[in-house]
Amino acid sequence: MKKIFAVLISVLFLFSGCLAGGNTQTSSSSNYVKSVWITYFELEQFTSSSETAEEFEEVMKGVFDVVKDACLNTVTVQVRPCADAFYDSAYFPVSQYCFGTQGSDLIYDPLEIMVNTAHKMNLRFEAWINPYRVSQSNDINALSDDNQAKIWYLNDDTKSNVYISDKIYFNPASEEVTELIVNGVKEIVMNYAVDGIHFDDYFYPTDKEEIDSKEYSEYVSGGGELSLGDWRRENVSNMVKSVYNAVKESNSAVQFGISPQSNVKTDYNTLYADVERWASEEGFVDYICPQIYFGFYNEVQPFSRTAKEWSERTTVVNLYVGLPLYKAGTEDEFASDDQDYAINEFVENNNIISRQIIYLENLSNVGGYYIYSYSYLADPQTDAAKNEVENIKNLN
Repeated sequence: MKKIFAVLISVLFLFSGCLAGGNTQTSSSSNYVKSVWITYFELEQFTSSSETAEEFEEVMKGVFDVVKDACLNTVTVQVRPCADAFYDSAYFPVSQYCFGTQGSDLIYDPLEIMVNTAHKMNLRFEAWINPYRVSQSNDINALSDDNQAKIWYLNDDTKSNVYISDKIYFNPASEEVTELIVNGVKEIVMNYAVDGIHFDDYFYPTDKEEIDSKEYSEYVSGGGELSLGDWRRENVSNMVKSVYNAVKESNSAVQFGISPQSNVKTDYNTLYADVERWASEEGFVDYICPQIYFGFYNEVQPFSRTAKEWSERTTVVNLYVGLPLYKAGTEDEFASDDQDYAINEFVENNNIISRQIIYLENLSNVGGYYIYSYSYLADPQTDAAKNEVENIKNLN
């Protein structure tokens, strides 16, 4: 009975979305954001197969053709996955994922070519950055000699700016780290005609005291009274606010947004990201884009309820929603402890993403959606995924 009721509700949303309209800013509106995330490992395929700027431009035209064919209007491209860059930077070495070796010469500027190509094809372009991650490995010696993290780590006076565990991260408590992040964003906004700066869901890399014990001890010794958790949240919020201010001072038209995990308790208590504050107070972001990577039957975060809760808590900034095209046709093992229909929701249905898009249009303050990720849009591997892509096209 529970399953039948859920199906009826989903069908109701489908028809109400098609017939009623609900949100005046529908997916056909010019200001409704319809983006796809292009990850660094997808971008790596494009740069590694292109030896010249002309070849890369042709490749990206093909990539953006796929985006246009799906009736999307924005690309959000991961141009700084770690402390490295797919562009000409004064602060970060050329990415190892760009031409194979970190710190190598920039054969051509991928970001410049992508921005120009996207705009010629009437697509918005957002530069996606991971602010605190330095490396996917924990080998400091594998970093290029001009990597700021390596320079800091090898100096006893600045070693605490860098934290090494299974990977390498910047220490969010360091003022020098915040300054580096801000400068890195500022140079993109000033040197490239991007439409947005986009952060994803990684903030404090650990809740262990060792990452920032030196800085917190200095804070307490200086009379600070915040608890460790509140102090860490202030560190991240100050970084976010500083980035927002830098973006607006450099080019007020550029949007700055963050795509956090959809579970606000995890954001708040584990990542020390006060996303509810950012969504309800001015001066932090222009938009928030929670990654609601769940089906309608998920027991902990069912899509409809989670989207509605985000709609209610997002009061002063734009709200977009991240959608899990990557799950189409696959089992969702975290959907439920014992309910097969929840685990198999993305297997047995080929219209979940399109129903989610329709549901979002009926929430008054949702201004768009982001799809994860490009590979699943360009080359869907299951029948369900193929149908989902066609559904997305037919909705627009």
